Amino acid sequence: MRIRIGILLFLFPLFCVAQHREDAAVLKTILLRYYKTEKPVYKNRSQLLYLYCERANNNEELVEAMQGTKLPPDFKKEIRAKINDATPLDWLAQLEAIYPTEPLLKQKISQCLTLEKYHEVSRRLNLNNQRLMIISKPLYHSKSNIALVKVTFYRNIEHNNGAVLLLEKTGDKWIIKEYLNQWAT
Repeated sequence: MRIRIGILLFLFPLFCVAQHREDAAVLKTILLRYYKTEKPVYKNRSQLLYLYCERANNNEELVEAMQGTKLPPDFKKEIRAKINDATPLDWLAQLEAIYPTEPLLKQKISQCLTLEKYHEVSRRLNLNNQRLMIISKPLYHSKSNIALVKVTFYRNIEHNNGAVLLLEKTGDKWIIKEYLNQWAT
């Protein structure tokens, strides 16, 4: 019994480090895609796309997005089981892991914000072209190299949009394979 507990205690940190790396790689793929056309934030230049610091909780939209897809049935079951995880997490450690290899992203993101801080900045600048990108907690398939992540863009003027991204890992990089359940208001 002690041996089993010892093995679990030894493997848990390894799992956490591997999960952190995967989350950082998924975040990097998403940021490189959506910040591609954004300009770096320098003195006196307005930032138009902000990153929400917290990882959004997943909801039934992921189940809806899986309808009509060819995802493995066991992955669909895993997603249904993991959907209600409300553990609070943020993206700060993953951002710090990405910045050394992508310094331009650091200039484009500048800082991640809470919803309250985003509203404060929006009111102060009084611009309607600013967006807050909200990224959910990635859900990984335990038996293959695929993942689902919901990305939503929030704006004060009610022109919100989003999609569920189906990502696939090839080598050590995650690639966006498909945009599921795209929506806009």
